[in-house]
Amino acid sequence: VDRKGEHPQGHLSGYKGWIHADGYAGFKALFGHDKAAEMACMAHIRRKFVDVHASQGSSIAGEAIQRIAKLYKVEKQARGKPPPERVRQRQEQAKPVFDDLEDWLHSQLARISGKSALAGAIRYALTRLPKARAYLDNGSLELDNNCAERAMKPV
Repeated sequence: VDRKGEHPQGHLSGYKGWIHADGYAGFKALFGHDKAAEMACMAHIRRKFVDVHASQGSSIAGEAIQRIAKLYKVEKQARGKPPPERVRQRQEQAKPVFDDLEDWLHSQLARISGKSALAGAIRYALTRLPKARAYLDNGSLELDNNCAERAMKPV
């Protein structure tokens, strides 16, 4: 009916597993001590940079997209493997890329106008990346929630 936060809270109140989510404020009450754990979605992070790159041709946004693509390349190789093997592969191959992406975004933010759309995309990424980091240590988590979102789209 609407996007009020009361709906996810009504459906998921008391749930204590992982929830893959974007930065929607209506989910915030679900996460915390003795509640569900939040796993951010890299596709939502990436989408902000795609929008800036498409509208402005920003080379920084283009570079962010390329760096994120490296994480997806690792995921493509890890897909279908048992969780412990996925964790090993992510720690060896994705973690250095993830760490570098986060550091690089911090350095880029310091160099651009804080009021720009690019700065907004970077700030969004920097607030979501710590919540996406969990996938590096948990082979049952995914880098994004695209599969679930595609399944819900017809509904």
